[in-house]
Amino acid sequence: MASHGKQRHLKRMAAPLSMGIAHKGGHVWLKKPVAGKHRERESIPLVVFLRERMHFAETLRQAKKLVNAGEVLVDGLKPSDVSIPLGLMDVVSIPKLNSFYRLVFVKGGVLFPINVSAEKAGEKLCRIAGKTMVKKGKIQLNLHDGRVYLIEKEEDRFHPGDTIVLKLGGKGKQELKGFLKMEKGASCYVWKGRHCGATGKLEEIIPRAGSRPEEARLKTEGGEFTTLKDYLFVVDEHFKIS
Repeated sequence: MASHGKQRHLKRMAAPLSMGIAHKGGHVWLKKPVAGKHRERESIPLVVFLRERMHFAETLRQAKKLVNAGEVLVDGLKPSDVSIPLGLMDVVSIPKLNSFYRLVFVKGGVLFPINVSAEKAGEKLCRIAGKTMVKKGKIQLNLHDGRVYLIEKEEDRFHPGDTIVLKLGGKGKQELKGFLKMEKGASCYVWKGRHCGATGKLEEIIPRAGSRPEEARLKTEGGEFTTLKDYLFVVDEHFKIS
């Protein structure tokens, strides 16, 4: 039974970079994220976020108490498990403390909470990962965090790589609030790779021969650089990591 228990934990020394915690000091064992919408190495369990990163709780029991009391929301919903994985663009809200955060990756692949307003916490930025035709002539937009959004065929103006802004409601309700197209001049945030955490204006998409992935050239205040197109996340011009 002890062995089975440890399968749901990992040693602090083995924590992925995404968690952004020191490998020494603190709790020796950490909760592993349960299977969910984000990969283990690109996420941080809710309990680790509350306890090790933000210090809203000192113990697992305190973290569970916060979650079970409904004081913590993830993308506008009450989580059922303190071990759910948090990942790119997820929003964590603690209304009683007037604390609202959007998670983004910064240099080194660490998930970093940026402060947002209560109004912005009701919005979810979702990168379109793909599209699927479904029944009754509808198109399903497959989004980066595992969620889907259905549109009518005649409404389709979206492409993989574009960003949609969803307004989140209770009981999992979501409605389209905005649309950010990946095109020249678009504000883009780099969520992966050597330039992770950088933002800039998209100058051009660079096709590559064969099966090589497309690249993109971005212009920033400090100059220009090239990264993979798949590493871009289109954001509005007010998006800042601070």
